[in-house]
Amino acid sequence: MRTIGIKFLIIVLMISSNSLAQNNEKKKLDYKPKTLDEAIIQLDLIIPDSSKHQIKEMSENEFRGRSHFSMGLWIRNDWGLWKKQKLAKHFNNLGIYHPDDMSGIILTCYYRHLNNQEYKLDEQIKYYQEYWRKAKEHDYKMKTDTAYARKVKKESKEAWRKMQEEKNKDN
Repeated sequence: MRTIGIKFLIIVLMISSNSLAQNNEKKKLDYKPKTLDEAIIQLDLIIPDSSKHQIKEMSENEFRGRSHFSMGLWIRNDWGLWKKQKLAKHFNNLGIYHPDDMSGIILTCYYRHLNNQEYKLDEQIKYYQEYWRKAKEHDYKMKTDTAYARKVKKESKEAWRKMQEEKNKDN
């Protein structure tokens, strides 16, 4: 009878420790980072070592390109970047407002973290701010400067025509 009690206790402990491990895994996935540093720590916790090794073998641009619609999409959706949750507000305070830019910075910093490189966060922020400044300037000119708008449309049509010619050559 005593052996049955010990076996039962061992089974109960195994089940409860397995349940605790599953709860810890769920907590890891459920946690929503509030800062860039927390986001890097969180990715480190949930990304398996084998995947980290694969990431390190890629170039930074390759990693970002491959991750934008997978890990980046998950970051944008799960961590509330579209819904202006705490992590999004953290980036807003840094001058970054678009969720794609936020996830791009997180992915870049994570890649650099794995490769023991500096984040160079100021450079990344300036890059995105300059991109949006130029985009707004372009939109404004397209609406207010007819000569500029005509030139851009002409260049776009010419680029399209050349692309179609190249496509037809290949067929």
